[in-house]
Amino acid sequence: MSAQDESAPVSEAQTNAHAIGYVGASTCQSCHQSEYQQWQQSDHFKAMQVASKDSVLGNFADTEVQFHDIKTRFFIQDGQYKITTINKHNQLETFDVPYTFGFYPLQQYLVDVGEGKLQAFNIAWDSRSEKEGGQRWYHLQPIEKITPEHPFFWQRHFQNWNSRCADCHSTDLQRNFAPKTNVFKTQFSEVNVACESCHGPAGQHVELAKKDAITDNNSGFNTRLPAVKNFVFAMDNPIAHADGQANNSEINVCGRCHSLRTPLSHPFSDPKGQQSFVDDNRLEWIRAPFYHANGTINEEVFVMGSFMQSKMQHAGVTCSNCHNAHTGKVKIPGNGLCLQCHQAQTFNRPEHHHHTPDTDGAMCVSCHMPEKTYMGVDARRDHSFSIPDLSFQTQLSEPQSCLACHDKDDVHWREQSTKIWGAGKENTWQSVRQHVQDVAPQGLAEAIAFVQDPSNSRLRQASLLADMSQYRTQEVLDLALQHLASDDVLVRRAAVESLQMLSPLERWQVLSDKLDEPSKSVRFEIARVLVDSIEQLSRSDKARLKPLLAEYGDMLTLNEDSPITQLALGNLASHLGDLAGAERAYLTAFRIEPSYIPVLIQVAEFYRQQGQDKNGASYLSKALKVEPDNAQANHALGLYKIRQKQYAPALTNLKVAAHSSEAFPSFAYIYAIALDHQGQGSVAIAELRLAHDRWPNDTDILSALISYLNKVGNTHDAAVYTDKLQALQHSRQ
Repeated sequence: MSAQDESAPVSEAQTNAHAIGYVGASTCQSCHQSEYQQWQQSDHFKAMQVASKDSVLGNFADTEVQFHDIKTRFFIQDGQYKITTINKHNQLETFDVPYTFGFYPLQQYLVDVGEGKLQAFNIAWDSRSEKEGGQRWYHLQPIEKITPEHPFFWQRHFQNWNSRCADCHSTDLQRNFAPKTNVFKTQFSEVNVACESCHGPAGQHVELAKKDAITDNNSGFNTRLPAVKNFVFAMDNPIAHADGQANNSEINVCGRCHSLRTPLSHPFSDPKGQQSFVDDNRLEWIRAPFYHANGTINEEVFVMGSFMQSKMQHAGVTCSNCHNAHTGKVKIPGNGLCLQCHQAQTFNRPEHHHHTPDTDGAMCVSCHMPEKTYMGVDARRDHSFSIPDLSFQTQLSEPQSCLACHDKDDVHWREQSTKIWGAGKENTWQSVRQHVQDVAPQGLAEAIAFVQDPSNSRLRQASLLADMSQYRTQEVLDLALQHLASDDVLVRRAAVESLQMLSPLERWQVLSDKLDEPSKSVRFEIARVLVDSIEQLSRSDKARLKPLLAEYGDMLTLNEDSPITQLALGNLASHLGDLAGAERAYLTAFRIEPSYIPVLIQVAEFYRQQGQDKNGASYLSKALKVEPDNAQANHALGLYKIRQKQYAPALTNLKVAAHSSEAFPSFAYIYAIALDHQGQGSVAIAELRLAHDRWPNDTDILSALISYLNKVGNTHDAAVYTDKLQALQHSRQ
């Protein structure tokens, strides 16, 4: 397609203005033949391809399948691959399939729906062999009922290629989203992940090569990947150590796509080549629901967050120590990969792994890199390289490597395991992570000790620190203030986030001298936590803060095709007094994804604040049509009904919210107050008892329970709960 064809959903952008400097992989081939051939066999090459008889693996021979009571037909017409299925208006429509997406163990198909949008169709082809269970069409959401109103229906935002997938599947991508029209004019230099996706624009490199002017100090690239460090063995240590200073250059390149993060700048936008992954991306913390409490993968987090938790990364191991950068494959099959740095006579022996040699149980990855299957058939290994948790008696719902092969109820196996390993060593990280997640009193001292220990992963330390604001104690505040001066970007960013425990004005007082913070991701966090401070500042302080908020807005605009980002832009505009701009951003979020619950709740809250409560309630009703049991939507609608003096109907919504598995303690607290207000004091007490059992460390629930018990004359139980409250308050001082 031509870059001038504006009707095309995606265009090859080799002639557009931004692409000057990008030369294409075919140019690289002339000098880098071996690497080019490796790339052609890689996942990167096949990440996205034009749909053709050579690239399409699925059965398009006029095949019809049915999932969720929706019939879908795959066929070819005049050489064009096509799909006939239900559209977002619940009507049959035929769509073109211009591109394939991936190839093994599954292949998806990108569907052209107009407005420049390509959608990743959610019926995929299982490209594994028949022996493996493949060669079939299957639905990526097999259990949850997917209808045109569902947020994960194939034509909605969360299946949109332009916004959700394209950055990491094509080279030099420009999304070119128009918020006013909700239209894309997306462009790229190459359809797949090619040489310049990692090395950057090669135009200057080619010009230097033509002049035979390439030197060690000037390759023509603004990103340089130094040689991988060697690892050497000391006489008394079975684990090798890095020979020389470790560096993060490969993480800066690979991390952009192999991580769960929000980008804050365009790749290769720094002409000096000094972009840092943790500076230019907002990496997701190690927290639920993305990770289990022990740090292993739960949702799709794309490797880097796992790897940066590991002792190996901390010791200087980097991506290409294990993987060929051009093929993506591991360099050595089996245990040989790990034995590069772990001596065989210590680690590749039954005395270490306690399994028969050369079996699956004897493979290092079986215990230290457990698999989880995503998208139905795609098994991916955890990269935190954790020591398996052998405490089988724990009640935690965390995955345990051994249980991938063994039955926990097998008495003989458990007896043998106990003889070999004992009762199991407690996983300190898992314990403290769980306690902080639950805001357990004992977690505070544990978390402080973990954050202060320099031997621990910086990402794990930062993840804990960011969540410790829930404790709201002077100890946490002191810890945050101390780590605002950390030499680690992630820890500084977490320290800023933990300051959300303070009032808006107190946050400004602490952070007002940090506005020139050198790291972009930390500046983003400072701006985010100071947005609601600006209304309380003096004119001179507002003038100091506004440039940072302007930069924050620019960073948000980089992802303006996301409904969550539009909510953040709306909040920014609202605090700056631009109510029209705030409404515009909120409604843009709604237009991008009208079935996304957080958007519907935020739009409703905005209209409530503007005195248009009934207008806002219509969005809450839309939310409950999408997800009738949603906790936040029911809670918000219950509060609306109370404001409308519809007390009995309000209790129904508040009860659903309070009893939801996604409830917050405040939902149960407010439900109890509403019950008492309606003369149902005994029910309120019963609900507060249940809530206390669920959230034993919530002081508001305890205080209300004590008050209502005293109110009905049950001073004995009130005294018991008063002792609990005092002990809890004492533990937090």
